[in-house]
Amino acid sequence: MNDALDLLPVAGEHRTRDAAIWGAALGAAAGAVLVPDAALGAVAGAVLSAVAHGVAARTQRPAAPGPLWGRVLASAELMALLGALLPGGLVAGLVSGALVGALGLRPLKLVLGVAIGGAVGALGLAGALTAALVTVVYRLCSAWIYRKRPMVRIMAERVPPEELPYVVPFEALSGSVGADYVEQLAHVRGGRFERNPPDVGILASLDSLAGPAFDPRSVHPLVREFYEHTSRFTLSIVPEWRTWMKPLYALFKATVAEPLGQAAIPSNIEQAQRGMVSTIDTIAVDGEISIRGWIRTFADSGEPIYVGIYTSFRHEDRGYVSVGFPIPGSNFTATLEPRNLRGDGLQLTSRSALPFPGHYLSAVEDGRFTVLKLLAFHEWIEVFVAGGRLRTEHSFSLLGARFLTLHYEIARSAARTP
Repeated sequence: MNDALDLLPVAGEHRTRDAAIWGAALGAAAGAVLVPDAALGAVAGAVLSAVAHGVAARTQRPAAPGPLWGRVLASAELMALLGALLPGGLVAGLVSGALVGALGLRPLKLVLGVAIGGAVGALGLAGALTAALVTVVYRLCSAWIYRKRPMVRIMAERVPPEELPYVVPFEALSGSVGADYVEQLAHVRGGRFERNPPDVGILASLDSLAGPAFDPRSVHPLVREFYEHTSRFTLSIVPEWRTWMKPLYALFKATVAEPLGQAAIPSNIEQAQRGMVSTIDTIAVDGEISIRGWIRTFADSGEPIYVGIYTSFRHEDRGYVSVGFPIPGSNFTATLEPRNLRGDGLQLTSRSALPFPGHYLSAVEDGRFTVLKLLAFHEWIEVFVAGGRLRTEHSFSLLGARFLTLHYEIARSAARTP
């Protein structure tokens, strides 16, 4: 799977039937705009596309992308619909080439898409045909050029969560997440809910992360205290966005993050100055905390910024931190490897040659998870003491280009000082 166009609806246990139905609808629409006789094109497109998509689904292996030809066909059908709205020739070629290239999420793919779009557009074909042809040529060229550098890997398909230690198995309980998520989860799963109990941390013990790259005994006491007793501390945040990402995130925030009540990171200093309230919400079963959620909201409105469920697990004598972000019907999980940082600091990173660190998007259906690993997205968190003060630098990158760093200053709350 090389491009965002591959992230199309995936059928569950009735994969072949659903793919054929979806393919018939898409083929009918594409056929109507590609063939001069729209009615004939719609009928022929529906039949041929239903068969093709059904065969593609039938031959798809478990936990693997569908065959390339099926993905290329779906992309071309979708782009034909867009091309029908454009004037033919060069305009349709350049616009469609730029779009499919941009969906490839790599600068060189954008260049490739525009180049192919210009070449195909010069043929002077109708808009729908131009866009479809540009897409086919681009997808085939891109698949060959980047055959050894995929951006997404399917890790599991319809697997029970207990087989996925690197995924935090919690999805949103409704169409939005919100600051009361953990409390709602307690009502559904049972257990005693408590908001920000004294001295609770996002981890029960930093020692659970010990491994070849991390010795918790070397960590500064203040760093250990922060992770094991997070509710004692208050946080302030200053975001540092790269210019090229600001408009993209602004669109995402307005259309997705804020309505969803999840991942609504401050876009600028002015928003950060609204202040932030940080709480650790817990669910206890038989007196033991089983779920720890870190909830951050804007101080002036109570609107959610971030709802994360924190867990840790061990594998082959290594500890890992996983943070799950519930979203409707699915979950986004960051699994990070701990390392010692400059003596007494702590680094958590997804940049690792180990199999588990990374970012996972999971679709949940009937309690089973289909998991994609996002190979081009990385983050790293550095927690350290400088000048007697606890600091955190939290950075994110896409395709190796850092696009955001969150600068945190952390201080003990006067009300929670031990």
